[in-house]
Amino acid sequence: MLYEMTAVEKILGGRKILDIASLAIRCGRIYSLTGPNGAGKTTLLKILAFLDKPNAGAMHFCSQKVSNNEKDLLELRRQVVLVDQSPLLFTGTVAKNVEFGLRMRKIGSTERRQRVFEALKLVGMDGFIEAEAHKLSGGETKRVALARALAVRPRVLLCDEPTANVDSENQRIILDILAEINRTENTSIIFSTHYLSQEEELAHHCLHLEHGKISECATDKVYHAELLERGEKRSTYRLAEQLNISLPAASVPVSQHFFLTIDQGEISILEEISADQTGNRLHGRVTGTVEEKGLIRLQVDAGISFNFSISSEMYRARPVLVGESVTLWIPDEAVRCIPDTV
Repeated sequence: MLYEMTAVEKILGGRKILDIASLAIRCGRIYSLTGPNGAGKTTLLKILAFLDKPNAGAMHFCSQKVSNNEKDLLELRRQVVLVDQSPLLFTGTVAKNVEFGLRMRKIGSTERRQRVFEALKLVGMDGFIEAEAHKLSGGETKRVALARALAVRPRVLLCDEPTANVDSENQRIILDILAEINRTENTSIIFSTHYLSQEEELAHHCLHLEHGKISECATDKVYHAELLERGEKRSTYRLAEQLNISLPAASVPVSQHFFLTIDQGEISILEEISADQTGNRLHGRVTGTVEEKGLIRLQVDAGISFNFSISSEMYRARPVLVGESVTLWIPDEAVRCIPDTV
């Protein structure tokens, strides 16, 4: 797990800005962070970037407890970069701005030049290396700020409203950049936004803040469920009018209709399961494969489309080809029910 937060509170000016009972964020995923103005989105991003500290609660990063020791925090800050909503560039060239974090990390000049060029090329700004930073447009400034963050090769990239106050062309470019670095570098990304279309298009998961409290759902993996048969221990439901699954009767609403989410990061190709595991076996056909950094992302049609990743080692041991029939395993704990209140 990338981040784990328990009973985290942040108080500013006598007001409780954050009141997070629990939050878990997985590695290698893209999370959107939504909520009204003043909900605490920027404050949460600063805490995740180790630039601010909660007043109470416990926080773990990569399974290690986060302490308030400045030396320890400095090491964590080297792994996480926050790009502000209105990033500031220093006086001088674009190249000088992008290499700033590399200089702070004492990276040699030859490697600095290479990383600067690679980062600017990634954001489509390699033609601006010697341009004066203060003459850039708002969208270009945000892209250079992204390049500056990416040059240090962070484990986690945090972005506060990355597409705010830029034209539609630069919005598209920035979203494509975030998707690309997640796909090719497996960089974990958390970005705040007011645009619901962006969370639906880009994010694997949505975190929603309201009055300092957080809720989570998989934005593009929410399904309507209809009860088909109620059992004493497990009941059968139809998802999106296309696929039948069974769930523990005690874990779902008593209503005839509701919504549920499936954490697709928990889906796997069925090899073998232990006797104490409960879940659903689904038969499907592979419709797409994409090679990523150390991972193979599969798209499988099992009545509804599922997207999940397996390791390259697992793929080499048991190659999965487009058009092939496979059996998927969805553990019960990957499914979360949302009552239909409409």
